[in-house]
Amino acid sequence: NPFLFQKVEMPESSIAQDEHGDTNHSIKTAGRVEYANIRAEKLMSSKSGDNYMWSWHDTCQSSVIGGGAIPDVYKKTIIVTELAEDGVTVLNTWMAFGVWPCKVTPTELSRTDSGNAIETIEFSVDKLQRV
Repeated sequence: NPFLFQKVEMPESSIAQDEHGDTNHSIKTAGRVEYANIRAEKLMSSKSGDNYMWSWHDTCQSSVIGGGAIPDVYKKTIIVTELAEDGVTVLNTWMAFGVWPCKVTPTELSRTDSGNAIETIEFSVDKLQRV
């Protein structure tokens, strides 16, 4: 499912510092890698219902059925491609593994506002790799 997002904030990654040693000073070594969430803003279609993200979100945990699917079902691998202004030329590509929508923020509804309807989605990420 290709989606065109107007704005994507790629997650920062950090490596924990593990301290150890048996002398009078600490030795720091690299520990676990952690990734923040991907945050994306998507223009909502006014012509047809766009329920893909809500359906995926409900697959993870649904308040209606009181549970969710197992991680093998709802976690996906996604490819984030940054396009140039021409909309064709690829500038950067990332692969994100173990991705699932942890937060979906619907658009603000206003009868007097003429702005675009934007939906914000936050994705949990297990691993990120720049390709």
